[in-house]
Amino acid sequence: MTAHAAARRPVLNRESELAVIEGLAERGRSVLLTGPPGAGRTRLLQETLRRLCPPDPPGAADRAVAAHHELPGLLKRGTAAGPPGESGHPPAVLGVDDIHQLAAAAAGPLAEAVREGRVRLLATVPAGLTLPAAVDALGRDGLLRPVEVGAFDRAGTARALRARLGGQVASDTTARFWDLTGGNPLLLTELTEGAVGDGTLRPCRGLWHWNGPPGRPVRPDTTARRLLGSLDPDEEQLVAVLSLAGPVPDDLPVVMELGPAAERLNRRGIVVAEPGEHGLRLRLGQPLSGHALVAALPALTVRRLRLRLADELEPAPGAARLPADAGSGLLRAVCLRLDAGRRPAAGPLLDAADAALLSREYATAERLVRAALATGGSAAEDRAPDGAVALPLGRALAGQGRCTEAEMLLAAADDRTPDAVAARVDNLARGLGRTEEAAALADRAVLRAPRGSVRGTQSAVRLWQDRLDDVARTGDALPRESYTAPALQACVPLAAFARTELGDAPAAYAMLEHCPVDGWQDDARHAHRVVSAHAALESGDLARARDAVERLRRADPARDVRRRIRADVLQARLLRVTGRAPEAVALLRRAASAPDGPDWFTTRAWILAQLAGALAESDQRTEAVRTLIEVREAVRHAVTYPLADDWTGFEEALVLGRSGDSPGALGRCGEVARRAAAAGRRTTALAALQLMARLGPADRAETVLDTLGPFAPGTVAALRAGHIRALARQDAGALDDLAAGFARLGMYPLAAESAGQAHRAWEAAGRHRAGRDSRARSRRHLTACPGTPLPGWAAVVDRASDPEGAVLTVREHEVATLAATRMTNREIAARLTVSVRTIENHLYRVYSKLGVTSRVVLGEHLGQRPFASQTVRSS
Repeated sequence: MTAHAAARRPVLNRESELAVIEGLAERGRSVLLTGPPGAGRTRLLQETLRRLCPPDPPGAADRAVAAHHELPGLLKRGTAAGPPGESGHPPAVLGVDDIHQLAAAAAGPLAEAVREGRVRLLATVPAGLTLPAAVDALGRDGLLRPVEVGAFDRAGTARALRARLGGQVASDTTARFWDLTGGNPLLLTELTEGAVGDGTLRPCRGLWHWNGPPGRPVRPDTTARRLLGSLDPDEEQLVAVLSLAGPVPDDLPVVMELGPAAERLNRRGIVVAEPGEHGLRLRLGQPLSGHALVAALPALTVRRLRLRLADELEPAPGAARLPADAGSGLLRAVCLRLDAGRRPAAGPLLDAADAALLSREYATAERLVRAALATGGSAAEDRAPDGAVALPLGRALAGQGRCTEAEMLLAAADDRTPDAVAARVDNLARGLGRTEEAAALADRAVLRAPRGSVRGTQSAVRLWQDRLDDVARTGDALPRESYTAPALQACVPLAAFARTELGDAPAAYAMLEHCPVDGWQDDARHAHRVVSAHAALESGDLARARDAVERLRRADPARDVRRRIRADVLQARLLRVTGRAPEAVALLRRAASAPDGPDWFTTRAWILAQLAGALAESDQRTEAVRTLIEVREAVRHAVTYPLADDWTGFEEALVLGRSGDSPGALGRCGEVARRAAAAGRRTTALAALQLMARLGPADRAETVLDTLGPFAPGTVAALRAGHIRALARQDAGALDDLAAGFARLGMYPLAAESAGQAHRAWEAAGRHRAGRDSRARSRRHLTACPGTPLPGWAAVVDRASDPEGAVLTVREHEVATLAATRMTNREIAARLTVSVRTIENHLYRVYSKLGVTSRVVLGEHLGQRPFASQTVRSS
């Protein structure tokens, strides 16, 4: 394999590994690339050799290995001139793929050449395999440094899919690919090519979606199976068990019997051990490989394993209705029995369907309910009297987007039960867009049961109608003689949520504190914690918000997807305001990849928009703009929810502003502020106005701010309002005070930004010493924001430290960002309302500063360039 016979396709997601390898090579170190099969060790070795070994002149000695048997001759030729330092010859660079297969007769001379400095070795070996003794000794002596080449994470998988397909990939599709392949690059390539080939992976409205059956191996007899390597019978059985059952506790009897095999496979990365709710659980690192193995097993063997797993996973009698462990075990046990050709009784089938609905496995829920209907008998009648079996089936259909079918079933369900009313109201409002009809249905249900939990359904549909005042008043109107009354439990969290959005977070938090939740039902207690965290965030009490999120994580079962999403979103918000946006990105990726479902607290489009905002705050601006494609697609397919829609618009404005499109950002800010203010949603309006002021036209933002009324002193809202006024008046002292206020709350990004704005105001007033102090404070606050740099409109750059003038102005960055998206100069000029010649001049200066010659490579440079210290003004 010669260095320049390497494939010319780009190496994806290996920037950090390449940097480590090149750093070690520059210091004269030899490198051993290790990792699981299919991780791309050979391709990375090829790329490293290409970078380290420039093309040799004709007749010069080759510096890479073509095959193991050629090693002695290459060693002789490449080191004949003597050790480094003699006659000006550098050490030979030799690449050895799969060095574990090297014979001892060749390994000894190679190790000797490395020790003497005549050879710099670059080698690969699969994880867990034994090296030749001489090569292993190099590692023990520190002469051969290992570099791990692992699988892609979720972000890396998204980038790889986008590069392969040439377009943005839907978050749920990315999640399915990652779940099946474990991020293994080779499996990812195989699955992608196979899905494109059979037409199940295809673009629609700018997004790639996969509609293929879950778990189907693309080539069961080739790649997926081969990556498992050689397995003994116990190892093969364990892989089959984990493939059939999914993640299982490590104390499951069948797993305990195969304990030594589990340890061996864990060392090889085939089996992953991770914390579960009650101890460790085991799962396959690459489920697609497990599916390939199962596909090759005899049918009777698979049936026997399924039935045994069903017996061991099924919960003990009396625990079947527990929502977490028992519900999950029952669901898998029932599905395994169905797959094995056994049909359980109707009762367990319907209980398992409830667990499937909890985890938003809607297709599975439909299958289970239909199996129960086919079973019939007294068990089904006992479980579902008066045709109430229509409820779980209707919910399963609604979750799959078959809302018209769902309405026919839900209308036939018993509308006297709160669950049935809630399901039908949600399907009418969210699924069919018949919000007025849903509200009328909820109102009739409340008249029948004014003290029942159906009041929560009424409040939820009023939130969708943007009737926040009505929702807030409902919480006040209920009698407090019994804090455990169903109506109070259902309404108080939503009333506090509405009050927070209306701009009175302290009152909302006080309302929640006055309601002890010890005797509340599980769902109501969860909603109380969610809104407590939300209100604490908007009040600026980050310690309380953090405590509420931790309680959510501890108390709620991981299998309840809705609860997990809410906790992820709240924790991500907390991370973003404290300056840890990269950590928020990982949580929001997971939340965005989950199936959509009913929720008044957040929507799929809003979650995706928050992901885009966190990406922009992490300086991943290009990916943030791409994520907006998916945001707009989600908005297009969703029913209007004004509160969530305006928060989505705010995040979109943030992304546009961070990416340099200030006119687009200002336009979105203005729209959101006007709509939210007209509806009385002061929290949203204030956030949009603050972003508008930060982008430049603070005087316009202040004018609208005056219509919102006062905010409670000492809260985040009061600081935001003060920030707008200080920017409008360029009050440097007030901006310094605001920076200190934001810092006291732990909101370090806004503290750094406010101090940076104070620096510019002091400098404009000729107060250079005060300006330097503000700049120093801004940089101190930034040290608490790992991976969250200041946006271009607020960055503080010392021009004295950049004598070559390679700092882009905000306008230059704005033009460069638009050019990197392949907009023409004329389109950019129209967007920014300037002449084409002005755009050409800006791009000429950008090219000179960045050292590039075309817009094709602009995107690679923009994320690393600072901005000049100036404020974007309205164009």
